[in-house]
Amino acid sequence: MKPLCIDCLTEFNPKRLELGYRTCLDCGSTRALKEIKRKAKCSAPAYNKGAYQYVGTKQAALGVGK
Repeated sequence: MKPLCIDCLTEFNPKRLELGYRTCLDCGSTRALKEIKRKAKCSAPAYNKGAYQYVGTKQAALGVGK
């Protein structure tokens, strides 16, 4: 019995499930693109005229630029 994708309920390769994925390739690609776009908005300069850094939490966002 092949595992079912949690998004579109289609069957996908069991080896993909062994790797820890619970989605088919198409749905996994869609989720990855959404995450890339979200993370692209989560960057800010570390300090005045400094390089941009990833801001992953609200606490980190409060300390940016200080």
